[in-house]
Amino acid sequence: MSYDALFSPIKLRGLELKNRVVLPGMATKMAKGKHDVAEDLPGYHAAIAAGGCGLNIVEIASICSECHATIYLGLYNEHHREQLKKITKAIHDNGGKAAVQIWHGGFVPEEFFDKTNKVETPDNITVERIHEIVKQFGISAKYAVEAGFDALEFHSAHTYLPHEFMNASLNNRTDEYGNQSLENRCRFSLEVIREMRANMPEDMPLIMRLDAIDEMLPKNTTVEETIEFINWAQEAGVDAVNLSRGNARSLATVYEVPPYNLEPGFNMENITAIKKGVKIPVIGVGRVNMPALADELIRDGKVDMVAVGRAQLADNQWCTKAREGRDAEIRRCIGCSEGCYDKVIDPKATHITCTRNPRLCLEFEGMPKAETPKNVMVIGGGIGGLVTAEILKERGHNPTVYEATESAGGRFVTAGKAPKKQGFTDAVLWEIENCKRMGIEIKTNTTVTPELIAEVKPDHVIIATGSEYVKPEIPGIDNADVISAEDVLNGKAEAKGEVLILGGGLIGCETAQYLIEKGVKDVRVMDKKRVGNKCGMLRTMFMDIEYPGKTIQKSIRSNVTSIGDHEITYKFTDKSKKTSEKTRHFDTLVIAIGTTSRPTETLTAKCEELGIAYDVIGDAKKVGMGIDATADAYAVGRTV
Repeated sequence: MSYDALFSPIKLRGLELKNRVVLPGMATKMAKGKHDVAEDLPGYHAAIAAGGCGLNIVEIASICSECHATIYLGLYNEHHREQLKKITKAIHDNGGKAAVQIWHGGFVPEEFFDKTNKVETPDNITVERIHEIVKQFGISAKYAVEAGFDALEFHSAHTYLPHEFMNASLNNRTDEYGNQSLENRCRFSLEVIREMRANMPEDMPLIMRLDAIDEMLPKNTTVEETIEFINWAQEAGVDAVNLSRGNARSLATVYEVPPYNLEPGFNMENITAIKKGVKIPVIGVGRVNMPALADELIRDGKVDMVAVGRAQLADNQWCTKAREGRDAEIRRCIGCSEGCYDKVIDPKATHITCTRNPRLCLEFEGMPKAETPKNVMVIGGGIGGLVTAEILKERGHNPTVYEATESAGGRFVTAGKAPKKQGFTDAVLWEIENCKRMGIEIKTNTTVTPELIAEVKPDHVIIATGSEYVKPEIPGIDNADVISAEDVLNGKAEAKGEVLILGGGLIGCETAQYLIEKGVKDVRVMDKKRVGNKCGMLRTMFMDIEYPGKTIQKSIRSNVTSIGDHEITYKFTDKSKKTSEKTRHFDTLVIAIGTTSRPTETLTAKCEELGIAYDVIGDAKKVGMGIDATADAYAVGRTV
């Protein structure tokens, strides 16, 4: 299919872009010690530029030390300028154009990432400091120009400092920068824009990132006010507006990095309303993950350009595949948010990653060709086994996948049964088709035994047999009428009446959502800790948005001690840590405590006996998430 609108050129001031696809600035955590850039960040941008993206916007760069949290780049001295030259060179060398997101984070850096930062908000800085910050934006713009960027982006969204000034509930000043009027609230941003413009070449475009809708705050900027501000910003020197959504002061955080709960293009109605009232090009963002939608939005005049973020994280060849009509080959983002958001807020994670693309941020490592091609037996056709086989094949090995059931797919097929998660099933079906495209044989209905390993005599064995349902050791459970969450999701068991789900992790919560969508009226989730454990922050927040009040009832800090005839006994610990014993009736008891790794000892023992090298990956090694399985696949696949 041809996407002529998407891949038509566009000119912003003096900069001509080859197409309408923008990589928006997204936190990667690849800044080294705040101040340095290593091989990984240029490699990441090089791969996306080589994949055909029209404009790469490099993530947040701090204008000063006060807001410079550990995970961010800096852009306020000559050293930062020289470091960022590595990124602009990588993008230019691969046929792309580069912009950088110039930023002051207000309360966000200290509150979320780095307690050593100085908190600067509209309510605690002096007019003198405001003027100083405005100048610092100009200095950063100057350094960005010297670093070789083709365009600059002023970040005025997501409750960072400019947004804090603009929102009447976050700005309690009473002077000329205060909340008495829209003009006052916008004064800071307009001064910044003029200062940045004064430090840029005349023909260089300035983009502004802004929320298309201000929501879930005590007071919200209206669409009409947003349009008026954009028109003022144009007069001050802005050439295009990049319309996002979300803030860090409410549940609207979910819209900044939208998980699968939100439909592709969810933000476009807001953006279209604004586009009608402004005169500069509009860049739209809102989980646009496939080229047909992106092209349609541009063709219909709803946007002028499309920010394709996580879709290009999942597949850095997104543009090339779309332009060449190879849509079916695009490795599609599933909106799990496990790598691109959960890793940002996880202090243990050194960089973002992706369930679909475990090479993300590791592009600089390359993919070494195998010195000696090997016949590799991959045991298990779940997401981990399939991705391992693909990497092995790419490197020149000869992998064969052995799947015990009638079809490959594993737990990703079951995951796709939960509401709005069809993308998970689609993802693993894509991996199956991709294996076929690559010439990888998948043997179904084939249980691998030690005898089969001895018969096949592979050069290497990958054990990716996954996990299985585990029945918890609770007195009375063997005599009770209980069913597993897995059987509920797969349609093998029916839950009705007063449903009690033991386990408030991902499986338990999704089973509750599945039952509510099926019309079950009385669903309660019970957990020793909290309900939403291991769901990830954004998806947990969505439970409150999509299932408000008592739609899904929750019993936290509740430890079941025994099961009787349609009744459980449990110990409840209140907030003061006082424990009491209680009982609760149920009609259907669903077990969602979790899974356990399938036994692998007989397989590993046979490999050792025969002197065959082997690796155990994914849930077979340690029960985790899909992102853990594909990370293992990458680590093992590239070293066999």
